Order: sequence, then structure tokens, then C-alpha cells
Amino acid sequence: MLTKKIRALKSYLDAHRRLIARYKAADSVFIYQMGKVGSTSLEHSLANAVHVHAFYSQNHTCPVRLQGLAKFGIRHIFYRAKQEVLNYLLRRAFKQRKKTKIITLVREPVARNVSMFFHDLDAYLFAAFTNCVNSRAKPLATRSQGADLLMEVFNQEFNHQYPLDWFEQEFLPMTGINIYEHPFDSEQGFAHIVQDNIELLCIRTDKLALCGDVLEQFCVQPVELLSRNVAERKWYADVYQQFLQQYQPDEQQLVNIFSDKFSRHFFSEQELKGLVTKYSATQS
Repeated sequence: MLTKKIRALKSYLDAHRRLIARYKAADSVFIYQMGKVGSTSLEHSLANAVHVHAFYSQNHTCPVRLQGLAKFGIRHIFYRAKQEVLNYLLRRAFKQRKKTKIITLVREPVARNVSMFFHDLDAYLFAAFTNCVNSRAKPLATRSQGADLLMEVFNQEFNHQYPLDWFEQEFLPMTGINIYEHPFDSEQGFAHIVQDNIELLCIRTDKLALCGDVLEQFCVQPVELLSRNVAERKWYADVYQQFLQQYQPDEQQLVNIFSDKFSRHFFSEQELKGLVTKYSATQS
């Protein structure tokens, strides 16, 4: 039993050593973005890609997932301690680099939020029925299994503000780059930024296929975008499509999202009006 645990610990440490080595490698290209913006296809197209959502635990894409779901109590304490140590080592390796190339992707925030919700659907349902992260006054009753369950959980448990804050709360502290101080061409769909030791390529997901030449020049290698991690291929595909057809954010939520500086920076006024119209009417 002891030998088995020692082997498991060694395997765990070796895996993290390899990960830290990738963060230090001179040729690594970091795909550093908020999650569910279409980055998986890009990651699999680059042999030297390093995929990052958050270096800081407070910016984790899913708080319940971060806590390990079943790892509450004393197990949770040890689990979280290991996570924090690893995060610190990765931040240090990243910031000690002499030169760093980063690709970050941007997606229309409402669609991104729905996609992120379904990606972690089990975690959000767990949170709703247990109230494990104190997201509601009391746990959702187990008898609450109506047709509007997913809509209720999405509205209550999910952080709809996350994509609007990510560049300021996560990206800026790690890179020193304030994305909003640099112009973004919404028609071409990308911005190329060089600041200090960082070279950044920011691309809108819906324009990714049009930016092949830009990507290849930036990465100094051929880039063949492969479709990966697509919701239509997941087990929840049918439910996901039904949800998209029925989901209608309330008016104030639409105002908050599409008048935010995130939306106004990356999308034109005409595009934002189109998005408001799209989500203002139930798509049934």
C-alpha cells in the first residue's frame, strides 16, 4: 500500500515538473483566454501550445469545480493547498520568461456563458442542489425537476459577469497589458500588441478562420485549425440546442452585457444592436 502511494506521489510530481517545464520552454505559445471561446481547436493545431484559463484561483471558470466537488472537508483543504502551490509555481515560471507569445480569443459573451454553463453542467447542478458554495439562500429541493430547471440554475448559479471582467481581473495582473488601451479592429477581428517582453495576438472567435495568415506569421509555423470540443458533439447536444432556442436574458442583463466596455471594445455598434435584437426575442 505504501509503495503504491509513493508511486502515485512520484507520478503526480513528475507530471507537474513536465508542466512547469512547458511554461519555461522558450518556444511555447500560450493560448491564454477565459474558456469556451473556441481555443481548443487552436491548441490542437499547435504542437508547442500551452493552454491557460486562469493563473489565479479566484478567477477559476467554475468555483465548484475548483473546490473539487466531492473533496470538501479535510480532503478539500489538502486538495486546495496543492492547487495553490501549483498555481504559484506556474505564475512564477510564466513571469520569469524573457520573451512570451500569447494568443487570446474573444467570443460574444452570452453565447460564451451558455457554452461554459453546459461544459460544467454537473458542477452547477451539484451547487444548486447542495448550496455548497453558498450561491443561494437554501439548496434547491430535489423535487425541483421541472422543465425550467436548467434555466433556473443558469440564472442563479452562473457568474454572467465573468467574461466582462476577465481581462482586468486575470489577464492584466499577469501580463501588465490593459487590453482596452489598445485599439481592436472589429471588422478584421484581431489586434497585434507588443508590450515589454510580451507579444500578443487577440482574435475574435468568429473571425478565427479568416486570420489563418496572421496566426501563421505570429506562430512562425503552419496552423491548420481543427474542430475540437464542439458542443454539438457532446452528450448534452440536444438539450444544449433546445436551451439556446428558449433562452432569453432579461432586458437589464442584456443592457449590462452589451453596454459593458468589453462588448464595446471588441464589437461594433451595429454588431451589438444585432446581438441585442437576437436575444431580445425568444428563439422558439
